[in-house]
Amino acid sequence: MKRQYQFLIGGAIIAAILGGVVYQTFETTVFFYTPAEIIAQPDKFRGKTLRIGALVVKESTSFDAERVQLSFKITEDNQNIIPVVFSGVKPDLYREGQGVVVEGKLDSQGVFQASNLLVKHSEEYAVDETKHKDQKAAYRSLIKE
Repeated sequence: MKRQYQFLIGGAIIAAILGGVVYQTFETTVFFYTPAEIIAQPDKFRGKTLRIGALVVKESTSFDAERVQLSFKITEDNQNIIPVVFSGVKPDLYREGQGVVVEGKLDSQGVFQASNLLVKHSEEYAVDETKHKDQKAAYRSLIKE
């Protein structure tokens, strides 16, 4: 009888741990959305942490150096546009017209308050030929001397 209680208590502890892990996994999962999905049902997304993948709208960027705040707009089709505010240092690869992934929350005014900004970049690596030629010339001049 004592052995059965030990197995019962051990099983309950294991079930509680597994339940906690599953709950935590679903609670901290951040899904990836498009601007069209968010604009279609903004109330569904308000206050929830989410990621949006889109392009930065050209001529929509402003940077406030005093507050270290970057403001821009994102879209995927030039029809569904979401304004974004990111407080932090602007990434070096950030450009208008380029793909970004922003993570944060949609506020009550429909502005996406980004806590994280990731910049997509090309997978192709290309060497700048003019810089490469100058480098070769510099090496040749060192060898001749």
